[in-house]
Amino acid sequence: MELITGGTGIVGSHLLLERAMRGVSIRALARPGSDRSIVARIFRHYREDADELLERITWVEGDLEDELSLQDAMEGVRHVYHAAALVSFDDRDRERLRKVNQLGTANIVNAVLSSGVERLCHISSTAAIGSAPVGTERHEGLPWKDDGTISPYAISKFAAELEVMRGIAEGADAVILNPCVVLGPGPSGRSSMTLVDRMSKGTGFHPPGSNAVVDARDVAACASLLMSKGGKGERYLIIGQNVSYKELLGALSRAFGKTPPTMELPPWALGWAWRFEAIRTLFGGRPMITRSTARSAIEQRSWSSRKMHNTIDHSFLDLESMSRNVAAYVQGHRRY
Repeated sequence: MELITGGTGIVGSHLLLERAMRGVSIRALARPGSDRSIVARIFRHYREDADELLERITWVEGDLEDELSLQDAMEGVRHVYHAAALVSFDDRDRERLRKVNQLGTANIVNAVLSSGVERLCHISSTAAIGSAPVGTERHEGLPWKDDGTISPYAISKFAAELEVMRGIAEGADAVILNPCVVLGPGPSGRSSMTLVDRMSKGTGFHPPGSNAVVDARDVAACASLLMSKGGKGERYLIIGQNVSYKELLGALSRAFGKTPPTMELPPWALGWAWRFEAIRTLFGGRPMITRSTARSAIEQRSWSSRKMHNTIDHSFLDLESMSRNVAAYVQGHRRY
């Protein structure tokens, strides 16, 4: 028996599919009243035998802030995949990010320690990896430092990793995955689906920075492999492809049949944009761009997945395949 948290999110739903296809008995943790229909839609996007696979999932109600509900969910469980997290780059969500990502992970770790779970796979983020000079690939060993420009999301994800390491010191066994921007079917308006939804309408502009992307199917497959082969307390960057934002937005545009963007946004324009959005949403609403996302859009970053490739054998989908798959999902077509 395995437990997966965050099953209605992009990574969590693909983890449910990955483990169900392997014939595993799964419990999926969900908040009371949460909409689980997204999981069935994602399963049916990929599989003709979706209904049969869905029967392998037992939904249990619980909350990351309720440690007793987590202990109940872990009764008789061998492995836990912790994929539940809040993704937000809005400074107004700082306290909520701390509660969900840091304190929620602390509760998961405590429940693992008290429930006899053999191993925890914690889904973290590249946001918790230290910085490096432009032109240097970032890796798992870089020191993390809050220099005042770090987003509240990054702070919460790094703090969550510290909770996992604390659990290991207290006797737990765990492995940490650090995926980059994850592309894949998921709830509209959440995580990378916000970008996908916008690109379905087309744009002529792209920011000047670069980052990395990975398909949600690859993250799920790597989590499954590293649960058994990853080193205790080790972190593994899960990187599909290092890309410029021009390349990323171009691939998504083509997948939706739109003209790829050609005009680069200057940093000053992004600076004005996040300030305008902060004022516009001062009394309500969610900003389309924040100080953190504007800074990220300018930054040149690349990542190394060498450590992961030295540990497991896995080939990643390319950017065009990722983009066509998520566009097909949005348009109501079967998987690419």
